[in-house]
Amino acid sequence: MRAPATGSTEDVVVAGMPIRERYGLVLSLILAGYVLSGVESNPFLIALNSLLWIALLLTTLWSPGVPKRLRRIGSLATILVLLTTLSLGLISSEQADGWRLILLGIAQFAALLAILNRVSRHRRVTFQTVMGGVAAYALIAFVMAALFHGMDLLTGTTFLNGVVANGDYVYFSFVTLTTVGYGDITAATDLAKRLVVIEAFVGQVFLVALVARLVSLWGAPDRK
Repeated sequence: MRAPATGSTEDVVVAGMPIRERYGLVLSLILAGYVLSGVESNPFLIALNSLLWIALLLTTLWSPGVPKRLRRIGSLATILVLLTTLSLGLISSEQADGWRLILLGIAQFAALLAILNRVSRHRRVTFQTVMGGVAAYALIAFVMAALFHGMDLLTGTTFLNGVVANGDYVYFSFVTLTTVGYGDITAATDLAKRLVVIEAFVGQVFLVALVARLVSLWGAPDRK
């Protein structure tokens, strides 16, 4: 039998093993990563941001109940992010930064799938269900931001117009995801425009699916 939720965690039984979920903490770490995403020159804060993401990704991927193949792909990408981050002190180039960001996006996407895999097994709406859904929604923006930034560095062309700082990519991605509307930063290439449309479309479908799932679970009785 699944134990009742207590505080900010929930016990969920998978294959007879209780799982302690802490998606409120995961969301807090994601928000901290957003705050640090605009750091430009402080080596300590840049390293702290990288370690924060690596810890968050590995914690999410190695939660019990996550499919092994997804866990392996995400963990491999996260380890490669760590190795490339450590090597930036020796090899500093736009190409190296671009590939590191692409790998980070892959790891973040794996973490996104891991959260959705866990939340989809909930039988009723709890605090963790809501926090997991919001964390997954935010991760979509970070995945696309890493892709935008990585493509900008790897192609050597202006992928987005109006970017003046690293944090602008995350800002632009959230503006796209929430369909707020553009003003200062816009897509510059045909590929960028297509990716932007995909992100906006995925963001709206995700919200509709999430709300539908929460409504279907709302008030559902506990099941053995």
